[in-house]
Order: sequence, then structure tokens, then C-alpha cells
Amino acid sequence: MISIIRQFHFIVIVFSIISFSNNAYSQKYLGLDIELLELNDSNVTALTPNEIFDDFWIKPNVSVPNLGNSNTWIWARLNLDPVKDAGLHVEIAYSTIDSLQVFMVCDGVTISDQLVGVNNTNNRNRLNIGNYPSFLIPSIDCSNLTCYIRAWSGKQLLLPVRIESSEKILSDGHVRDVLFAIYLGIVISLLLYNLFLFFSVGDKNYLHYVLFIIAIGGTQLVLNGYDRVFHLVSIPWISLRMTHIFGILGGVLTILFSRNFLHLKKNAPFYDKLFGLLYIPYFVATLLLVLGFYNTSYDLINFSALSIIILIPASIKVWRSGDVSAGYFLVGWSVFIIAVVIFALKDFGIIPYNEATIYALPMGSAIELVVLSLALGSRINQLKKDSELAKEKELNTSLLNEKIQREQNVKLEQNVEERTSELTKTNASLSETLENLRSTQEQLIQSEKLASIGQLTAGIAHELNNPINYVSSSAVSLKRDFIDVKEILSLIANLDPKSESLKESIESVKSKLLELDITFTVTEIDELLEGVEDGAQRTAEIVRGLRIFSRMDGNQEIKANINELLSSTLIILRSNLKHVVDVEVDLSENLPDINCQPGKLNQVFMNIITNAAHATTDTDLKRSERSVKVSTRVVTTDNVEVIQVEISDNGVGMSKETQAQIFIPFFTTKEVGKGTGLGLSIVQGILEDHDAKVEISSTMGEGTIFILSFPT
Repeated sequence: MISIIRQFHFIVIVFSIISFSNNAYSQKYLGLDIELLELNDSNVTALTPNEIFDDFWIKPNVSVPNLGNSNTWIWARLNLDPVKDAGLHVEIAYSTIDSLQVFMVCDGVTISDQLVGVNNTNNRNRLNIGNYPSFLIPSIDCSNLTCYIRAWSGKQLLLPVRIESSEKILSDGHVRDVLFAIYLGIVISLLLYNLFLFFSVGDKNYLHYVLFIIAIGGTQLVLNGYDRVFHLVSIPWISLRMTHIFGILGGVLTILFSRNFLHLKKNAPFYDKLFGLLYIPYFVATLLLVLGFYNTSYDLINFSALSIIILIPASIKVWRSGDVSAGYFLVGWSVFIIAVVIFALKDFGIIPYNEATIYALPMGSAIELVVLSLALGSRINQLKKDSELAKEKELNTSLLNEKIQREQNVKLEQNVEERTSELTKTNASLSETLENLRSTQEQLIQSEKLASIGQLTAGIAHELNNPINYVSSSAVSLKRDFIDVKEILSLIANLDPKSESLKESIESVKSKLLELDITFTVTEIDELLEGVEDGAQRTAEIVRGLRIFSRMDGNQEIKANINELLSSTLIILRSNLKHVVDVEVDLSENLPDINCQPGKLNQVFMNIITNAAHATTDTDLKRSERSVKVSTRVVTTDNVEVIQVEISDNGVGMSKETQAQIFIPFFTTKEVGKGTGLGLSIVQGILEDHDAKVEISSTMGEGTIFILSFPT
């Protein structure tokens, strides 16, 4: 920090020497020879020299009059020597005057009227020799030659007036251009350097600093008139506000950069909150500027800018907390504040108004930017040191952890061996338990299936008895018919072709055929045989359905057709359902086979169809009005082909609460003794094993729809 303080002392001495010396670039300004018009009601609206009352002229006591920050037009006059000053130029060495009108009056007659400003860019470029407006003194035969100056600005207004030759003005302008080019070079170099560091390091402080550099450099560019020299802005609305805009940007970005660089939220919370409040006046100044209150906005910007003095105690507090980079920050802002003080003192005539004091602010801002760059560099070095210390600490911690880990590994190995032995035993026990659970589940499914068959036994027996009884009765009739046929065949067999009574025998056979009505007998035999065949087929269907339904598939999957499984289930249920409900069947043709466990799917279909039938009996519908519909179809959902089985009924329906619980084991809506509540729970497990999805749509009083979707 001692080196920082020494640098600070050196900078202060340099500033003092430059600011208070009459160097080679000092200028002779004619403020003591100028007369200013005292404003009153009679001359405040004067537009030409002829409208001014001579009784109200006053002389300032400084070489460069400071006319303050007023929204009114200012009048000044300067008496010229028509002979000595002819061919020279009157230069107004102040670049931020928004509107400037100069009249040359000879013996009371206006011989020239020239206007420059933001709304007269073409005329301004023609009148400027350097970056300040200048006006040629005419060579004319005149007794009294007077220069009248009429000026207005939306910010502070000074009148540094001098009379010089065009060569001198150009020479001084070149010096200013060189000095400002050096300043601009420093600004651009620092901007590019810190922008490179931002992309390299990724520290957002560098980005904030780059924006801060742009604001500070832009402010100096505008204050020295180079925005108008380079035609950076051609829109009068913006040009009138350029100084204000960069003043606001400079203040806001100063607050943003300072808060983040000094980590005020952590290191100095009070100052952080204080700087946060300073955004408010800048916001108000922006609003006033947009509305056209230029001078009020300028005053508020300057008032807010005074807050930079708060950076001194804030940076001292952070520096004392151990942050070395805050020391550089303190030096940089101290230099800038000194530059601002020098700049302000020359405006009020306390110190000489010359090129040195004019450039105190750019010089101070350049030094500030350099020192703040050093502060950021110091921050990098500090971060490197902190990183190295952190790595060293991390290495020591890692070595300690490694030692502890080695010691623990021995103990852990022992614990692992003991735990592994316990886990092996536990795993064996769990495997045995899992196998028992699987066996129990299979037994439960089969028990449910057998229980279902048991409930259907009477109906199945009746279904089998009908075709068997028909076959039995048909056999008796066939036996009787065959006796008649055998009798006819016996008569025919006893015919003797050589017998003389052959004709009588044939007539006897014919008579017997008529007596036995053999034509009816043959027809009856055909019908009885067809009935026997139909009864045998129906019996075979029932037996095949029982065989499919009662099979034990285990976990083995085979190819099967959903339509065949539904048909076999409906055959089993036919006798039990025909007195309860009408079953409508619509099975899609050409349904592809799927990998499944047929016996288990039969149980799923039987359970849902039976529940659907029972749901219709709980309504007030007549037997002829109850219905259960079973249909199949192939659909494509999300580019995936699935087989859907839809089972619907017009029963009592289910509430949302019931739908949410129907798959819970032992949940049932039936009366005690009429259901275990395991049916749909088993159904859900079987469907999950088949990767099938179930959708339920039910409305109370209207019925329920089950849609089962099986992947193909």
C-alpha cells in the first residue's frame, strides 16, 4: 500500500504543476472586455441587437464568464477594432453550446448574422476552423464595429472568447487533437485489453469495467466537441441530449462497477444500499431529459455525480478489510476527484482557464482508468494467490483424507466381509421368500380360476346336458327307423328272380314301403344325424373352452388369438349369462396372434364380462333391456399398433372414487359373501405381465366401458 500512496502523491504534484502554471498553451480570453446583458422583462425576448436596451449591460470580472445553467438566451457583446482585428476570427472556445448566433454590427447596422448549433449542422461545419465555432471579423470601413453573441444551452454555459488568426486557431486545434488522440488511444487500449481479459478470465468485473470505460471515454468525447466534429450523431433530438446521456451512463455504470468490484454487499452493506438508492435520481434525470427539461436534468445529473465522493470512505473500508485491490481503487478515484475539482475551479475563475486546466478532466480520467486497470490486475494476482492457497489446502486435506481412508479401508474390509456374509444369507432367504410368493401367486390365480369354474359348473353341466340329451333321444328314434329299414331290406333280400310269384313279392315290398312310409323315415334319419353332429360339435366346443380356460400356463408365453380366447370364455359363460343379460359380440376379422398366456387372459375376460353382467342386474332394467357388448379391433396409437378389447355394459356405473379403488386387493362393491375383492386385483397383475393397458370410462346410471390394449 505504501507504493500506492507514493504514486498518489506523485500524481497530485503533477496535477498541481500542470493546473497552476502558465504554460506554452495558455490562451488570452477576453472575458474582462466582454459585456453581458442583464436580463429583464424588456430584453429577455430580444432576437436581434436592435431590440436590446443599452442600459442593462454589465461587465464580468473574470476572463471566462460562467453563465450557469439557465434555460434562457444569453446576450454578450465585444467591441472590435475595425483596423487591427480585421481578418481575424472571434472564437467561442466552448464546444457544448447548443445554439449560438453571432452578429457583426457596424455603426448600428448588422452586416452579418451567423447561426450554429445542433439544428444548423451544415453552417456549423462551415464556420468551425477547429472543433470550436469561429467567426470571421470583416474588413470594412467602420467607426464602431461590435460583435454581438446570442447563446443558449441545455446545460452549463461558459463564454471563453478570444480573437486570433486562423493560423493560431488551427495550430491550437492541432495541439488539442494530438492530446485528445493520445487520451483516446489510452481509452481504446484499456477497453480492448480488459475486453480480452473478460473473454479469457470470465470475470464479470471486466465486462462492467469495459462498459465503464465506454461511458467515461464517450463523456470526454462529447464534452470536447468531437462528437460534432466527427458527425457521430445527425439527429438533433439526440444531439441536444448527448452530454446528458453520457453523464447518466457514466454515473450508473460507475455505481454498477464499484458495487461489484468492491463487493460492497458483502464488505460494506451500508454503502451498497446507499449506492443502490443513487439509481433513483439518475432515473428521474432520464425522465426529465426525455420530456425536454434539459437544464433541470443536467442539475440533477451533477448533483448525483457528487456521490462519487462516497467512494472514498467505501473503498477505505474495503481496503482495511484486507482487499489490496481496493487501495488501487482508492487512488484511482482520488485522482479523478482532484481532476474534477481542478476542472470546476477553472470554470469559476479561481484558477487560470487554459489548456492544462481544460484537459485536467480527460487527464484525470485517463489516470483513473489506468489505475483501475491495475486494480483489476491486482485482483487477478490476489485470485491466483487465493487459488494457490486453496489448492495447497486442498492437497493437504486430500493427503489427510487419504491417510484416514487407508486406515478406514482395513476396518471397512472387515465390515464388508461380515456384511457380505449377512447379505448372502439374507439374499438366500429373500430368494426363497420370492419363490414362495411366486408359487403363492400362481396358486392364487389358479384357485380364483377354479373357483370361477366351480361357480359355473351347474351351467356348464346344463350346457353339456342339452346336446347329450338330444343325441340320446335321436339315438332312440334312429334305432326305431333302422328297424323299419331292416324289415324292408329283409324283404328285398328274400326276393327270388326265378320264382313264379316274383311279381306278387315285389307288390308285397311296395305295399310294405307304403305302409312304413319309408320316404319320411329316410328324411327323419338325415335330420336326426344332423342333430347328432350339431350336438357333438357343441359338446366339443364346451370341452375345448374348458380345456383352454383351465390350463396352467405358468410364465410361459405362446402365440394365441384374442378372438379365440374371447369365444372360449363366452362359451363357458353362455349358460350362466343367457338368463341374465344379452351378450353382443363383434370380433374383428384377421386379428393377428400375440404372445400371451391364454389361460390367464381367459380369466381376465371372464372376470370383466361377469362383473359387467352383474352390474346390469343391479339396475331396474328388464331382462330384454340389459346388454353386454364385447368387441375387438386393431388401432394405431403414436405409430404403435395395438389390439383393443372393449367390454361395455349398461349397468349401474361407477363413481370416480370407486374407479380409483377397484384394483386394490379385497376391495369390492358387492355384498358380504358375494365377492372376495381379489378378481380385478388379479386382472391388473395379469395385464401388467402382458404389458397391456386398461382404460376405464364409467358414468353413474349409464354403464361402464373397459378398454384393454395389447401390444402386437
